[in-house]
Amino acid sequence: MVKVVEDIFGIATNPFTKQAQVIRRYTMTNTNRLSVAVIQLGATIQSIQVPDAYHQLSDVVLGFDDVAGYTKYRNYHFGCTLGRVSGVVGNGEFIMDERRVVVSKNHHGQKHQINGGFVGFDQVIWDLEMKRPDGVTLRHVSPDGHEGYPGTLKVLLHFTIDDDNRFFIQIEATTSQTTPVNISNQIIFNLAGQTTGIKGIFDHQINIEAMETMETSAPDELPTGRFRNVNDSVYDIRLPVFMGDRVRQFEQKPVKGYDVCFALDKEFDAIKTRYVGRFLHPDSGRYMEIFSNQPCVKLTTGNCFPQEPLGEPPILGKRCTRYWQHCGFSLQLLNYPDAVNQPDFPRIFINPGELYFHETIYHFGVQESWKCCADPEELEALGEEPLRKPMA
Repeated sequence: MVKVVEDIFGIATNPFTKQAQVIRRYTMTNTNRLSVAVIQLGATIQSIQVPDAYHQLSDVVLGFDDVAGYTKYRNYHFGCTLGRVSGVVGNGEFIMDERRVVVSKNHHGQKHQINGGFVGFDQVIWDLEMKRPDGVTLRHVSPDGHEGYPGTLKVLLHFTIDDDNRFFIQIEATTSQTTPVNISNQIIFNLAGQTTGIKGIFDHQINIEAMETMETSAPDELPTGRFRNVNDSVYDIRLPVFMGDRVRQFEQKPVKGYDVCFALDKEFDAIKTRYVGRFLHPDSGRYMEIFSNQPCVKLTTGNCFPQEPLGEPPILGKRCTRYWQHCGFSLQLLNYPDAVNQPDFPRIFINPGELYFHETIYHFGVQESWKCCADPEELEALGEEPLRKPMA
């Protein structure tokens, strides 16, 4: 049984009305003590509390205890919803219905657009559509022409948990005119607990079942439309590897960690929700399995966070935690970035009468530490369940 509690999180300025507005938080808790807290500002995942193998609760999401933190560090997108179009729109323009559409440019010296423009979904104060027995639904109506996009876009975000420790993010959108839609959410995780920093992150075992990554071109890192096989590279994480071992291999590279889009499914079918990957912190026993109907997952490892050895001031997060480089990893499930300019990428345009639908599921659990080192054959011989179970 799920319980939903509402409280006041703070006050923020509405970017459309320029008026101060109360920001509410909705906390969903199940019978296993898993809880997820969502705030209206940016439809942001503010907290996820998960018990470990020893029944101790920890918050596994980086973020802030007040509105001021989310406002000050909004460019890091802690836990927020991104759109209308997540990722980059090359040169801030695209061709649609044989006409050129120019959108706002807020990236790389205002050459491109990223994450919906200057006032994207991450800065919107979302309305409460309904409070449900198992979660909440938030609503936003993006007006025609906002940030250059055609059509009035009506968006519903359904946040749900169940007693199987699954957290569902389901996104629906309809439009009055043909328009591109690619909505995602960027949660920054640390399954060891958000206070444990780089040591907790580097102890993670990670696995994403993807054979290719998206190729990008320097210096703006725009997608080229081509893909690279992960074989014999640091990006091959089809079998579990330790996060620390892999991130250290980036020390001599320009980017100091993962900042990559994995191609999951080129034959995109929004009806199919498939397994994406698994993240495990062996010491606590916490694991998280990801399922989604989106064809791409972007993995980053906090590379742009302040660097302690250089004396840069830290990001001050929840419980006065200092966030430094590599103290969290973020996951974005989305369609391919810059798909508006890449005809071979899955289509992101929707027409009037069509429904955009995005589903991502985070399944949390715990396992005994000895299972982390056992192979499937050993587990089977002991009559234990495999480390990953198919979704029901």
